[in-house]
Formats: sequence, structure tokens, C-alpha cells
Amino acid sequence: MRIRTGWRYSALGLALILLRIPAGPIGQGPEERFFPETGHTVRGLFLRFFEEHGGLAFLGYPITPALPDPPYQIQCFQFTCLRWDPLAAPEDAVGLLPIAEALGLVTPPLPPSRIPLGRPFRRYVAETGHTVSGMFLAFWLRHGGARGIGNPVTEPFVENGRLVQVFEGMKVTWDPRTRTVRPMNLGEQYARARGLALPAAARLAPSSGRLQVRAILGRPVLGAGQAQRIVVFVTDEGGQPVPEAGVQVRVPGAPPLAMITDLHGMAQGAFPIPAAPSGALVEVQVVASDGVRRGETFTSYRVWP
Repeated sequence: MRIRTGWRYSALGLALILLRIPAGPIGQGPEERFFPETGHTVRGLFLRFFEEHGGLAFLGYPITPALPDPPYQIQCFQFTCLRWDPLAAPEDAVGLLPIAEALGLVTPPLPPSRIPLGRPFRRYVAETGHTVSGMFLAFWLRHGGARGIGNPVTEPFVENGRLVQVFEGMKVTWDPRTRTVRPMNLGEQYARARGLALPAAARLAPSSGRLQVRAILGRPVLGAGQAQRIVVFVTDEGGQPVPEAGVQVRVPGAPPLAMITDLHGMAQGAFPIPAAPSGALVEVQVVASDGVRRGETFTSYRVWP
């Protein structure tokens, strides 16, 4: 599919310019963050979305400035692109740009004979005619579902030896090494296809160091209302324990559990199991930080009466 490379100003976009209405999130406030790794700055509502939705782990580094796409404004990151809609309600003004279709990644919907029925760990999305299941389903739900990364536009498939799935605004893969779902560089692919400015690859600096986080749950299957125990180990990249690191355990439907690691880099605690449909797979996010470095991991349990 051919990608449009020029900027075409709609009547509404021209009206916004003539009326001197602010062009987008850049005019929303003084908040901004410069990323020397790529030489780009994230400002205003784009920065707020970045900080509230996982930052680098979810979006990656910014790879373009904020650009006009009347009546919208967009900014691309490594993993996806954000769009600011001046006509949307404030809580929905910034979201992921649906780039998968523009890149020709949408596949035909499942035929009626393959639509799964009555499977608690696999969800059929009628809007696009595809399913999402397992840890991909947990990732999709954790990041807002259709309103977050969009609906699935493919079934899971193997690419370069990895299991991947494409959603309207993001492409993700299952990483067997870390046993987590993580985004892929679809934002870079879209920016290149549209001829947007990209930094030289050499400007993306290597990580300054991340914490390694390992989490162990007490039981793999529990009922709602029971208590789940969790033990977390935090080490540096060299495998040395990190004492006094802050640990936060996040479970959908429950308040975060905060802990501090001891001299051995270990923290342990318990959290109540929130109500969930019988058979549901619940993803648990564990984030650790020592004030300079950060790391995260995911684990899961099933709810069963």
C-alpha cells in the first residue's frame, strides 16, 4: 500500500490556522523532556501521555518532532505514533495513531467456521474479525484494549522465529527469554514509509543500565478474595543484589503493592485477588527502581473458584 508523503491541509486545519488556535500539544504548557539519544523533545499532552502510559517501555524514544497533519498533530516514537485530536474530549485527545492499515499489515478476518466460541482465554473481536488470546490478551487489556492500542488486525503468526501479533496502532511480540510481551519498532517503519525525519541509528545510545527483576508468585491458581504471595528479586546488570530499591506490584482492579528490597535484593508481600471472571488470566506487573535505574517484569495467575 502506498503511503501518503505530503501534508494536505483540510478546511478545518486551515480554519484552525486562520483563527490562531494553538496547533497542538506544544501549546498546552511548559512541560517538556529532551531525549539526547535521538535529539527530539516531547512536550505538553504528548509528554503527559508518554509518562502515564509506560514511557520508553511502551512507546520507545521519540524519533520525530511533533508534526502537523491537519486537523491533527502527530509525533512518532520507535514503537508507534501518537495523534492529538483538537476536537476530542480532553481525556481522549491523545492516543495511538492507527498505523497498521497504512503499512498494509491488516489481514482478512477469520471465516465464520474458525470463530472461537466459549473460550475464556481467547477473545473474538467482531470489529476487525480477529482474536486475541493468552499473554497477548493480557497485554491488550492492560494497555486499554481497543481504546489503547486498537483492535487486533491479524492472528498471531511467527516472524523471524518470534510469535507476533499486529494491532491497529502497535505490533507486539512474545519474548521467550523474559516471558513478556513487548512492542516492536512499528513507529520507525511508519515514519520511514512517510518520509519523516529520523535520527541516524548511531544516535540511539545503548542503555545506561537497567535493573533485572524476577518475580515469583505463591500460587498459579487462586479464587477471588484469596491472598496471593509474591517474592521479588532485584539485581543489577552484573547480577549483584540491589538493596533499598522501591518495588511496586500492579494488579488490575487492585491498589498497587509497594515494597522495599532488603540487603539481598529481595522484597516479599501479599495482595488480595480482585474479582475476575472464572478462568481469567491476570497479568501482574512488577516495577523496580533505585532512583536512577529502572526495571520491570510480568507474571500471571488464573482465577478459578
